[in-house]
Amino acid sequence: MTQPSTNGAPLILVVDDDPHICQVIQWLLEDEGMSVVTAADGKEGLDRATERPPSLLILDLTLPTLDGFQLVEALREMGNVPPILMITADGSAPEKAARLGAYAYCRKPFETSDLLQAVHQGLVGGG
Repeated sequence: MTQPSTNGAPLILVVDDDPHICQVIQWLLEDEGMSVVTAADGKEGLDRATERPPSLLILDLTLPTLDGFQLVEALREMGNVPPILMITADGSAPEKAARLGAYAYCRKPFETSDLLQAVHQGLVGGG
């Protein structure tokens, strides 16, 4: 079940250390009527997810402070893991997405249409 934001729209948390990628994803999803919160590292992502549990987590693996795996492990310990869409430039994305428990992944650079389709899949299917 998705967690609505304060305005009723799904809340998406984007955690990536590339500010350009965060901004592009934020604009893209806000144009679709979603609420978006971004974080530049794993610790900030964990703090944001704790403050307001997201409907969906868009997550890079290679992050400062806590990496993607450590962030998801911390969320699991709290019992609050939303559907995860992994974004990565890593060549072994399928294996890492499975290890992470992600329902899907997008390889960087990604097509915006592919990202949108994956986000909608996660929100509808819950992962």
